[in-house]
Amino acid sequence: MAVKASTSLSPNIASTLCYIPVVGFVAAIVFLIVEKNTTVRWNAIQSLLLGLGTFVLDLVLGMTIVLALLVPIVNIASLVVTLVLAVKAYQGSTVRLPLLGGWTDKVSKKV
Repeated sequence: MAVKASTSLSPNIASTLCYIPVVGFVAAIVFLIVEKNTTVRWNAIQSLLLGLGTFVLDLVLGMTIVLALLVPIVNIASLVVTLVLAVKAYQGSTVRLPLLGGWTDKVSKKV
């Protein structure tokens, strides 16, 4: 039986909720504040950093008409990565994204 977290959800379910599009942003913030399980907190931080990175990239690309054509591609890629991370989190494995994994480690030690 999986160890229950402070939210009474199993860690893999809580980690998965962090990556669900739209709902995941709120869930990640809630789990970051309430959750004591380090894996869930780590996934919440990575989810927030991924969403923030996608948002910033959308803003930068959207500043010019030519680069704005790349925004849908970035959003589809972000959605695919998010769904893969959600499935992996549900399976109980942690996936470190190449650019965000190090930042996630640093932030999780400070939070």
